Amino acid sequence: MGCCGLCCALCCCGAICDKANVKTEYARVPYAGLFFLSILLAVILRNNQTSFGFALFGDIELEACGSDCQSDQAVFRVCLAMTLFFAANFLAVVALPASAAVDFHSGYFGWKFLVFIPLLVGMFFIEQDRMDEFAMAARVFSILFLVIQAVAIIDTAYRVHYWMVDKEQAGWDIANLSVSTALYVASIISIGFMFSWFTEGGPCHVQKFILSTVLLIPIFYTAFAITSVVEHGSLFVSATITAYGVYVTFGALSSDPSETCNSFIDSSRSADTWEIVLGIAFVAISITYIAYNMGESSSNIFGKQGDEEEDEKNAVAGASVPDSKDPESEGDNGGGGVVAKGTGLSDEELDKQKINAVIFHLLMTLASMYTCMLLTRWTSLDYSNRDGRYLSEESMWIQATSVWLILALYSWTLVAPVMFPDRDFS
Repeated sequence: MGCCGLCCALCCCGAICDKANVKTEYARVPYAGLFFLSILLAVILRNNQTSFGFALFGDIELEACGSDCQSDQAVFRVCLAMTLFFAANFLAVVALPASAAVDFHSGYFGWKFLVFIPLLVGMFFIEQDRMDEFAMAARVFSILFLVIQAVAIIDTAYRVHYWMVDKEQAGWDIANLSVSTALYVASIISIGFMFSWFTEGGPCHVQKFILSTVLLIPIFYTAFAITSVVEHGSLFVSATITAYGVYVTFGALSSDPSETCNSFIDSSRSADTWEIVLGIAFVAISITYIAYNMGESSSNIFGKQGDEEEDEKNAVAGASVPDSKDPESEGDNGGGGVVAKGTGLSDEELDKQKINAVIFHLLMTLASMYTCMLLTRWTSLDYSNRDGRYLSEESMWIQATSVWLILALYSWTLVAPVMFPDRDFS
């Protein structure tokens, strides 16, 4: 029933957003909705332990979907459908002229969703070996998405910090400092607990090394960030990155299959449920942020602040609205470039929106692969042990590496402007 409901939701979403184009800035919302519903379907099938079938008459039943609709195999198939869908949109936007590409990206959602549903169903008729090959490819390309996600997290932390600072009010300064202090206290306490949970059962040298790096590296970059040497240094950003690193480290160590070091293996599996829910919520938030911000040409690791963003918006608005009194305004925007007929946008703006759409669909393609790995915990292809599927060295090392990656990238944002003062990092 849950799967049928999701299919109906997809159809309704497609009917609402049929051919009529929506504003470009809101065009990503239907794609995000499709992505969310697909993740929900993958989670339902991942925890499914029964076969789907239909009762014909008497004791005769027709099995519609067996093991392919269960466990990790179901996740692979849903994620492959998402990957192919967004990859097809990516290729279409790349191939079409700018005006047609923007029109395609921001419209025809009804047809797109109607194509996605049979594509999704068709994935369940593909052999398992092909799904295993997709899983291996997803592991490789997911690393690239982890890099992009790390940049997005750092960018978000900087933007929130500057947003509070730009208020120029004592209350916001106090809130900034209070949140920073709370994040640091929570991180230190959590690391202390993790030393107890993941290192006291034996030597556990690897676990101690991972926890030590997550403890020591933030100390160095926090001390560096609050000095006068780093003009853009921020205690809030340092605290946010540290807290995120601690959270991912817990996920990494709880994935450790070592019964000697991982004290959660013998406990109830209820911890896995909330941990996975938090992981899914986090990836949904991060993907939404990336979809709305990483495609913008002005988006960078620090972002534009204050008057720069306002000036850019005014410039775009001035170039986009033709003079209604000038009959020639349909083809000329008064020196700002040729305006495409029927769009009100100059060729330059259309090219910019096309690039943003290309980047968006590329990121969503990578995000589909990353979601596949997130839901299956980067495990080896063994579905016989349901509880063991939550534990793997692959999951532990991938997550630990992602922590070191984001700590290194943030450290670089502090060091780079000092090492290269002649370059503009703003």
